[in-house]
Amino acid sequence: MQCEKCRDDAVYFQAYSGRCLCSRHLVLDIENRAKHSIRSHQWMCPGDHIAVHISGDRKSAALLFFLKKLTADRRDIRLSAVPACRGRGMEGGPSAAITVAESLRIPWSEMPHTGGTGTAAQEKVTKIALAISLDDIAQGILGEFLFGNAGRLMHPRPSGSSLATVICPFITVPSDELNLYWDCLGTGIDLVSSTPHRKSLLKDTATFLEEYSHRHPATKFALLHLWEQISNGNTAALPFADMEGTGSGEGAAGINRCCGDEVTGRGS
Repeated sequence: MQCEKCRDDAVYFQAYSGRCLCSRHLVLDIENRAKHSIRSHQWMCPGDHIAVHISGDRKSAALLFFLKKLTADRRDIRLSAVPACRGRGMEGGPSAAITVAESLRIPWSEMPHTGGTGTAAQEKVTKIALAISLDDIAQGILGEFLFGNAGRLMHPRPSGSSLATVICPFITVPSDELNLYWDCLGTGIDLVSSTPHRKSLLKDTATFLEEYSHRHPATKFALLHLWEQISNGNTAALPFADMEGTGSGEGAAGINRCCGDEVTGRGS
């Protein structure tokens, strides 16, 4: 199997695009899609302080690496890492998250607590970056429809005072590609694989989606486009309101619960 871009050995077959890609071109493809998501949603602007929510798995580590690379030459944008809430959502463990942040020389921040205190509030964090993948989005949207909660996509629940905007650069990238992306970077840091966050009631829905997507590879993208049309790209309407934990597979509502409703998922 050869890469259709350069004829080197391919490491991945994208069923939805019909392309075989080598490690270099897979990395470029993922990064280009993430950049497009940032541009189309206006998720980055001069003066931003972006805090990346990291739980120690490959998906959140990949997001931290990508944003570090993207902002390396920009003095007008700051980057920091925010640990998953203590005891919840640490998929790879706190030591793994710390190792990743330190290897990239990215400082830590803390989420603001109720009342606007904490280092994130003091350092004026403007964006909270979550490693939400295409699988997370598709599963959540399908679940909302099947359980009769589609109205949440159009009319998200209010989330208190707004200190930062939630951004999700990887919403067009499947979880398995993000796992491989991290491996292709050659950091030498071994992390646990990322999987879509699955609430117990949605396991059957997730299984059905995976089986259907195997026969119809563009299904998850169709669900993503449906969410964007219904919600107009408002990240407050991310379909994760009832998910437990605060790992990289959850949306703004879980961040709010963990941090005292001080962070909202409104779009830019």
